[in-house]
Amino acid sequence: MTIFIERNHDFPLDDITVLSEQIAGELEQEYGLTWSWQENKLLINHASARGFLYSEEGKITIELKLGFAASLFSASIENHISERLDQLLLPN
Repeated sequence: MTIFIERNHDFPLDDITVLSEQIAGELEQEYGLTWSWQENKLLINHASARGFLYSEEGKITIELKLGFAASLFSASIENHISERLDQLLLPN
């Protein structure tokens, strides 16, 4: 099972980088995953999931490949990430 979320935005790349780290930090707290940067990709690792958050000017993309255990909760995980991303992308 793969979760794919893509959002357009009007934020500068530096702000999106900070926002990406905020999202990753929240996922780390909630799901116990680890993350690290590789160029403009924030790599996400967990025993039951791996993927990335890709930041670029005008667009942010999240892709997570879920293992069997995590796939049982895929709808909940996707909804949670989508809702939080939408909140963070609201203009100030």
